[in-house]
Amino acid sequence: MTQFTRSLGNESGVQLNPLQDESAVPTVSNADRVIATVMRCGRGPVNKPFAVSRGSFKQKVGRGERVRTNPLNESYVQAYESLQNGASGLVIQRLVSVAEAQIGWAYASIASDDFTFDVTDKEVAITSDPNVVGGTTLEKDSSAVSGYLVAVKHLDCHNDGIMLEIHADEVLDGSFSPVANDVITLRILDSTGAKLLEFTGSTDPDATDAAGNSTYLVDVVESQTDRIEIQVVSQSVPASHDCYGYDSAGNKKWVRSGVLKTFEEVSGSFAGYVADDYQHATSSLMDTDMQFGYLSTSGAQASQLISGLTNVSHERNVPVAVDVPGNLTADAAAQWVASMGLSSSTSNHLVWAFWAPLMTDCPAGINPRGYFGTSMFNLARACARNAVKNSYGFAAKNYPIAGVDHPLNRTNMVQKQFPKASDLDRLAKSRVNPVIFETFSDRSTVVFRDSLTSAPENSLKKLISVADMSSTMDDMVTRFAKQALQKPMSVAIDQTEKYLRDLFERAENSGWLVPSAEPEMDGRSFQFAVFADPENPHDKMKYQYKLRYDGTSRQVEVTQTLSR
Repeated sequence: MTQFTRSLGNESGVQLNPLQDESAVPTVSNADRVIATVMRCGRGPVNKPFAVSRGSFKQKVGRGERVRTNPLNESYVQAYESLQNGASGLVIQRLVSVAEAQIGWAYASIASDDFTFDVTDKEVAITSDPNVVGGTTLEKDSSAVSGYLVAVKHLDCHNDGIMLEIHADEVLDGSFSPVANDVITLRILDSTGAKLLEFTGSTDPDATDAAGNSTYLVDVVESQTDRIEIQVVSQSVPASHDCYGYDSAGNKKWVRSGVLKTFEEVSGSFAGYVADDYQHATSSLMDTDMQFGYLSTSGAQASQLISGLTNVSHERNVPVAVDVPGNLTADAAAQWVASMGLSSSTSNHLVWAFWAPLMTDCPAGINPRGYFGTSMFNLARACARNAVKNSYGFAAKNYPIAGVDHPLNRTNMVQKQFPKASDLDRLAKSRVNPVIFETFSDRSTVVFRDSLTSAPENSLKKLISVADMSSTMDDMVTRFAKQALQKPMSVAIDQTEKYLRDLFERAENSGWLVPSAEPEMDGRSFQFAVFADPENPHDKMKYQYKLRYDGTSRQVEVTQTLSR
């Protein structure tokens, strides 16, 4: 018998209350190590963004195609390069034609000793419901697929198709003779034969295990993944079947389909992407619950796509890096940026433009030498920097990804445009950051020569480091603000004041904040106030904070004086 009770009534005794934990500190998000982009690729869901890592990139995205086939294929090159240079992951929204993309079901029809595999007629893939991938409605008595055992709708939408593989274990009756088995193992393979998914379950809707859990194959699949939809007909695999039991060598017997093209991205009449396609892609990024710290245009030149991504940047308060075409002159680069209206964005300090007039080898090794944007490389280096936190939990975001410490590491780089001082002045006024050769005391290399945002004001907003730090600070403050919801007003105000004071002191000790010269700041680097809204004091709280971020040494003036 224990010495205590959790709930003491009127009796004499000891009540032990749950442990109270006041030691927890707010966690730091790892979203600033992830880049999001809209990308043309041969694999991946079409209805929502998906995450990839360095190890899963090629399997989830497929093989890259050459830029000369479609300029949008540059996104594959930049995405691949970013994962090699510091990005811990990518959030990709696949760019497809809303009107053209079609999807169908792969199915296996069972006979006495073999399977017949085929694909149903395809229908529109992108529906009005962004969470649903369309396609034919498959009924069990459909004449098109009469007698099928299992049908699969593959929602990862591989252009190059998939394969199905099926096996049924041997089952013996009381006289040790093999009998038909309604439990099958289903594998989904890619077009090369690499295993994507595997499930084992029964074709009987009422099948359960010893614990009473459903082993119906449909339920098994739904409990493990949302990457496929599946339908099953209640049939058993006969003992005479080619996929039943083991062969003479003791290996499991499988039947495998050929490559089944269940998804078609475009038809023969495809004329190019239109506004609806870009709108679908950027809206999906806007609405996803997946977390990311940066956005990139990854070489895209379509004004509608760039405009959509800058809107996502504003709504989600994350920076977006834009590639200015590298084959332009300095003057044309400035005009291109003006034509895109980057400085007109509501949150123009979150829009960063990079111009790299360089011919280089393809970082992904699939294209001949050419012009490849550097926006995702810059963000990847920022991700690598952000992975290292100091003792206060802050990354060195006061150090921009520019200058001698962050050279471009591509091979066979040849600079094709050599901007003069007047060109560099115009580029700076246009808020374009050149990526060009520079000579330093110990080397000559290609670097990000400047670190300006698209904000036209002569203020701290024009500095990338400040934009990066301020968006991060807003993210941390609003995350805590959600934790303060649904608490007594006095408690919420007290907890928030303590949090903000600690947060800003840690930022100051990390070099993010420096003393302000404004008289009202009284030599401090931050001021804040947390209070109940005077007009609605019973349920609305307000935060106001003022911060002086450290700047960036963009210009140095040197004077030598001769002494007699």
